[in-house]
Amino acid sequence: MNHRGSRLVVCVLAVAVTGAGCKGMKPKPKEEAKAEGSTKDVTSDRSMQVMNYYVEFFNDLIDDIPDLTRNYWERAGEAGLDVETMTKWGNLVCAGAGWMKMKREEAKTRVGQIEKQSSGEFAKMPPLAKGMYDAAIAYAEKRDAMCAYVKGGEFKSDAGAKAKALHTELVAAGEAWSKAVDALATELERVEDVQSNAELAKHEAAKSFGYWFRLATIRSNEFLRVARRDAAKAEAGVARLEEALAGFVGFAKDKASAHASFGGFGKQVDRMQQALAKLKPALAKAATPAAKAAVIEEAMENLLSIYNTMVSLHNTLVEAEGNGQLK
Repeated sequence: MNHRGSRLVVCVLAVAVTGAGCKGMKPKPKEEAKAEGSTKDVTSDRSMQVMNYYVEFFNDLIDDIPDLTRNYWERAGEAGLDVETMTKWGNLVCAGAGWMKMKREEAKTRVGQIEKQSSGEFAKMPPLAKGMYDAAIAYAEKRDAMCAYVKGGEFKSDAGAKAKALHTELVAAGEAWSKAVDALATELERVEDVQSNAELAKHEAAKSFGYWFRLATIRSNEFLRVARRDAAKAEAGVARLEEALAGFVGFAKDKASAHASFGGFGKQVDRMQQALAKLKPALAKAATPAAKAAVIEEAMENLLSIYNTMVSLHNTLVEAEGNGQLK
């Protein structure tokens, strides 16, 4: 498992709720009226509203927590920090204030808020959200302990001896964080698949803006989820994603000015097409399953960057669509 706490497919899609945009929505049950429908029907407006609460919580933690140690892992690698590295790069490794108290309290509050909304199809999610929050706290605290040691200069008096133990603890906390992320993400993906395809079906007849940006994101999501599990199946699935992206390009070629985020989304589609154009021959050349897996692994960071930007813009477009700004 990757102890650095990164998930291959991290961002989750917001979905449309009648009369409301989704991006930026925070779970404030006392301030926001409940949407119509039951959480026993995963495609109801109420289920989509609750799903968006989880989406915001999940995506916000995914944005915040891995960044806490990004500089650390770049310098520490698998072995941990040595005295020379701490002396030269300590301030960079521990740049920033960590996970701020205000952010921690906000996340804790949101866990309690979404728990109260979680019946029906969402009944399994509260302990998973709490587990993700607890793992984030533990990971942040291990990072803080490491940085106190580095920035406080203790490594100079013990010749870096404590760094190894702190590194081991940080690795374990990172692995626990990854497991907690995966646990909630699996449930979110189950609901997301049903809701996003139901949303897509609503736009299929018109095949306008709403259909094409949804199709491009959904097919990208499907491809990446297969790719992380089975490189051979991913190779076979490239054509399906290419078809969806080509359909978007054909529709959008004279509509970039319709909305700023639609044009931005189109640029990510172009990036994804370019990435696939490099990936296909590399997969074809790889002769064994292990070699194909290595090709996917090498390409994944770029693919993931593109996909997560697509999701961010997708969620903005859902909001614009709900506000009548995308036509």
